[in-house]
Amino acid sequence: MRKMAMSATDSPNYRGAKEAADKLTSIYTAPSVPVIEIAEQNGVNVLFVDMGKFKDEIAGFCDFQAARLYVNKDDIPARQMFTIAHELGHWILHRDAFLANPDKYPVLPRFQKTDESNAFEKEANSFASNLLVPDKLLEPVKGAPVAALADVFGVSRTMMEFRLKR
Repeated sequence: MRKMAMSATDSPNYRGAKEAADKLTSIYTAPSVPVIEIAEQNGVNVLFVDMGKFKDEIAGFCDFQAARLYVNKDDIPARQMFTIAHELGHWILHRDAFLANPDKYPVLPRFQKTDESNAFEKEANSFASNLLVPDKLLEPVKGAPVAALADVFGVSRTMMEFRLKR
């Protein structure tokens, strides 16, 4: 497996992000994937917090020094689960790069509107979608209505539509 992007401007490694997510979900045989439990098993605490005046802008962020994922408490549950999975992606995939360069990457917030040019963000999004909706759990039910799949997997309809296109 090729290394994850070592900087935000490198090319994203989607296959590596998927493999990392698949490894974490290999023991699950039915949706929904317990993303908070997985985060805690990987040494990071999940905190639902008031983002104050930034609540409409920031979905969450990872604090590498404190081993915490902060999630916007005002977001809907499906969005919160994606944020946790996304931030866990940073924790799993990018922690070494962040800890090696704390001044360069003190905190990388997950904005409600994402930066599509950032390799770290692309890898974390790929990790999150594969963690929440693993291929092995999606394949047997792929023909079901999108809304029903989103409900069963605990994700947004938009995220499920995106996942089904891939």
